[in-house]
Amino acid sequence: MDYRELILLWAARETGVLDAVMLHAGTPEAVAEEAGVTGRAARITLQALTEMGFLERVGDEYEATNRALGFFATTDVRSVGSVPHQLDCLDRWFQLPETMRTGEPPAKPDDWTINLAGAMAAVDEATVRASVTEAMHEHPDAERVLDVGGGPGAFALEFVARGLDVTLVDRPEMVEAAERRLADEPVELVAGDATDDLPTGFDIAFCSRVAHALGPDENGRLLANAFDALRPGGAVVLVDRLRGRSDDAALLGAHMLAQTANGDAYTVDRVTGWLDDAGFVDVDVRDVPGTDRQAATGRTPRD
Repeated sequence: MDYRELILLWAARETGVLDAVMLHAGTPEAVAEEAGVTGRAARITLQALTEMGFLERVGDEYEATNRALGFFATTDVRSVGSVPHQLDCLDRWFQLPETMRTGEPPAKPDDWTINLAGAMAAVDEATVRASVTEAMHEHPDAERVLDVGGGPGAFALEFVARGLDVTLVDRPEMVEAAERRLADEPVELVAGDATDDLPTGFDIAFCSRVAHALGPDENGRLLANAFDALRPGGAVVLVDRLRGRSDDAALLGAHMLAQTANGDAYTVDRVTGWLDDAGFVDVDVRDVPGTDRQAATGRTPRD
């Protein structure tokens, strides 16, 4: 989205304009009164949100469209979409000066996990297919896949569609958010911290968009656990944007500065070093076709 659209949505959320128009008030005058903003602010904001597709005009009032469901229908990640999480991230960008001084990002809002899950579920389907194809290329005969940090299961479901048995591991709160979406799917959900330990006996350990959210030590522990989770000859596939290979990796690093306590964007040498230290062999990095991401891979020895 255009940065002006995001900032307007953020301001509408912060002032209560979004809640007012979507849950209670319909006219600009009623929204202004309930949200405590000026009549001019309410009128201009509602008109802009209508042109952006979040509202529609019905007589003298404004009503929410399906595009706005993510702001108040937070029980199902499929209804949330990516915009609420973008606004959460924008709020933390605005607090970046303080984060830079203290080294600690602000506390997460109450809806952080469901909004993050919504954004993860909205990942581009072409990226999902390309990433899973890359993983399958590493182990064409794989039967069991461990999706580490898979959130609401976009990648897990693609593995299932290709006939693999899938176990998804993520933090307890993320597993809880994903349960409704995956309730009728053949995906085993395991709540836990991948930097502590992982279940074992898998052919592929797949990690998409995980490395940049973790610090160096955490990534080292993650890959050591992934090594232990794999059968002999198993493959780890770490998909992310790497410095020097992805055009916006440096900005991703800045984004992680605003969002996390330890995350960053890492170079090829840094990631392959972690793979080597964990004991993987045949370590390699390739661009994932049709995406701006790279796949760092390695195998467990067969002997």
